[in-house]
Amino acid sequence: MGASPDDYSQQYSPAYWMATLVLSTLLRGDVNPKNGLVVFWTPFILWHLGSPHNITADSIEDNKLWLRHFLGMVFQVLEAIYIYIRFRSDTILNSMAAPIFIAGVFKYGERICALRSASEKELINSLSPSKRKATRPEKMISTINRCFEGKANVSDLNLLREAYSSFISFKPLFLGLPFRLSPKFYDDMVYIKSKSANQAFKLVGTELGYLYDLLFTKMAIHHLQAKVSLCLRAFCFLSAVSSLITFSAIVDKSVHSKVDIVVMHLLLLGAICLDIYSFIMHALSTWAMVWLPIPENKVHKLYSKVVAWRLPLVESKMAIKSMAQHDLINYYVEANKNKFKDAVRINDIGNLLQKYWHTNWKAVDCELKQFIYSRLEKKRLQWAEKVFRLEDPEKLLNGKGENLLDEIGIVSEELKGALKLDITDFRERIFIWHFATELVYYDDVDRFRRGTMGSFCHIAKSLSDYTMYIVLVRPLMLPKRFSEVINKENYPPAKIFFPAKNTTKKMRKIDSVGKRFTSAVLGYNDILEETNRIEVISGGKWFAWTLQKLVTQRLLDHQEKWEPISKMWMEMMIHAASHCSWEEHAQQLRHGGELLTNVALLMAQLGLSTQIRKDEETDEDELNMAPFSP
Repeated sequence: MGASPDDYSQQYSPAYWMATLVLSTLLRGDVNPKNGLVVFWTPFILWHLGSPHNITADSIEDNKLWLRHFLGMVFQVLEAIYIYIRFRSDTILNSMAAPIFIAGVFKYGERICALRSASEKELINSLSPSKRKATRPEKMISTINRCFEGKANVSDLNLLREAYSSFISFKPLFLGLPFRLSPKFYDDMVYIKSKSANQAFKLVGTELGYLYDLLFTKMAIHHLQAKVSLCLRAFCFLSAVSSLITFSAIVDKSVHSKVDIVVMHLLLLGAICLDIYSFIMHALSTWAMVWLPIPENKVHKLYSKVVAWRLPLVESKMAIKSMAQHDLINYYVEANKNKFKDAVRINDIGNLLQKYWHTNWKAVDCELKQFIYSRLEKKRLQWAEKVFRLEDPEKLLNGKGENLLDEIGIVSEELKGALKLDITDFRERIFIWHFATELVYYDDVDRFRRGTMGSFCHIAKSLSDYTMYIVLVRPLMLPKRFSEVINKENYPPAKIFFPAKNTTKKMRKIDSVGKRFTSAVLGYNDILEETNRIEVISGGKWFAWTLQKLVTQRLLDHQEKWEPISKMWMEMMIHAASHCSWEEHAQQLRHGGELLTNVALLMAQLGLSTQIRKDEETDEDELNMAPFSP
């Protein structure tokens, strides 16, 4: 963990393709054959193809195709050897290039090893057959505890060590494998027991950071093969330093142009700086800090001080910070009042304008974290009160809020009828609920001040907009249905309720146009008849109209009605998180991670996963085993 995943990805792809292009240019012979420095340039191409800044893959597919990358490495090494032979000379440059060439091959090979070790097949094979059959996190914790004996017991490192232990124990979960937990471990919820919502989100955020490093960087192999990695780092670093000293002190620079000499110095200094940067980032990573030794000598004391300085920064990046927002009504009114956007939309085959131009970002605040965590804890308690059966997880996680009003204590039969949508398509249900939530929200904005709308209102609005973002921008995280078709079918009817010709300059703000759009929809009595074929508008309008009617009749307070809406969206989140594969969750880590992924891992920590089973058989050692406590 260090720079953001997007930062790494932006560095990785251009550098890789540029290095490949330069190597191909040299191979075609577009360089003066008398230029002896070409022999020295070629090894640096392999050096950069080895990704000195730790990144290895741009997607999970790169890990699956590690053999193709290996064959590519073989051909590129052969190209480099051919260029080396073709441009060889009797100067000292040949001898100087040899260690750089070997270091480049080492780095490239290290990247291929990282790709291979992160492939699904190798990760599954890394688990022994007995652990694949019945994983025992308790024994893993005991082993990790023994490894941490003699390490510094810094309180701020406890969460990192717990996250690391959880990451190792729950590795079958990330691979989509079923596994069992002993009754003690399962019932005690070792990793998140007695934690606040903020601490729980920090735990899963750190754990997802370890997962990202495993799948997309060299951090894991640097950690697991620490001695080999250190030796390779030392060899590569010393090769670059010795070559720089030799080139500066011995090589006759009069036979080379000033440009070539500058390029040589830049290559050598760049390689040295990248190696130093890579080593520092690894030393300051969470992988290294969890093994912080007791500061007995000067080196350990110095490292402890550096870790103490680094920890606040690491802690600030543990939990998810922001979530995407996509307001469908915002999009409708904005696109309708802007003819240029409407024209672009017609030719926008991939619907990229809607997906990215109209996506905003909002902070994931403590209030939202507490709401999510408390709802998941309540789900856990509901499950714990039942006798454990194999079908219980599926029933609990497949619910869509059918019994939500009874749980809250609202007895309105009319509202219950509006809640029970006869919709089998989960994405269509999301569209209907999103449309209803937006209608109620903008109608309330028109009636009341924002400051009086309450926490449930803001939570419901945030989750509604986020879930719509998942449907439109990250559709692979949901069951494969017809979200694009539903979206396009509802755009033309929505324009009926907001004619662009009536838009004035005073109404350019989204609140104004949103309120006017809402008033048009809620006040249009014939909407159910005229839009009978459009389930989203009619269903959303009906539920929103029913809620507002109950408020008018004083059967519900305008703040009270937001409680079932917010909790319904949480049910949607739970359903979506439980039905998204962990491969797709992992893919999103490249973009910084999704709130839905954090929710899915929190659910797993609470045992709310169809992959986790409670083992009825246990032994005395497991019963007496202490939870993780470094």
